[in-house]
Amino acid sequence: LGGVVTALDVRSEAMEQAGSLGAKRSDFVVPQELAVGQGGYSQALPSEWIEKERAHLAPVLEKMDVVIASALVPGEEAPVLITTEMVKRMKPGSVIVDVSVDQGGNCAETVPGKTVVVEDVTICGIANIPGGMAVDATWLFAKNILHAVKHMFPEGPGAPLRSDPISESMLVTADGEIRHAGTLKAMRLSGGEPAAVTA
Repeated sequence: LGGVVTALDVRSEAMEQAGSLGAKRSDFVVPQELAVGQGGYSQALPSEWIEKERAHLAPVLEKMDVVIASALVPGEEAPVLITTEMVKRMKPGSVIVDVSVDQGGNCAETVPGKTVVVEDVTICGIANIPGGMAVDATWLFAKNILHAVKHMFPEGPGAPLRSDPISESMLVTADGEIRHAGTLKAMRLSGGEPAAVTA
């Protein structure tokens, strides 16, 4: 529709895909062993690399009219990539849509479930954006969930399959313990070791 779209992703493969769709690339070079986790998804960057990414983003954001922030790490809190100071330096009337709000948000000023204005920048924190999508998208998502459940329970109801990496990565609790590393980290429990679940 005439808009100029700029894409940034720490995964080089995702940047190639964005470029193939016609987006301009704002390349931020990160060692891929730090950026890419299991299954090709992003993984949490060390704090020093988050700072470098913010420094790269700051001058880019100053030129944008609309920013769609969607950086997520499976099973963990979303990284805060847009600081309050960065928001203040954006153009008056610009908009941030924080798609990552359900996992904490990518913008420090995002208020879950609300749209706020900070220094003439509108920040949209609508919760559960996927839930507001078209019926066809909902059916597609439901089919994915169905196949995931079938994979975890190949024999039907009962104990889940735990002998493969897909099922293990989805398992949050088992035998009275929290086992999911991202959940343990989000709960600020030590070292990723299983923790007892209390009633």
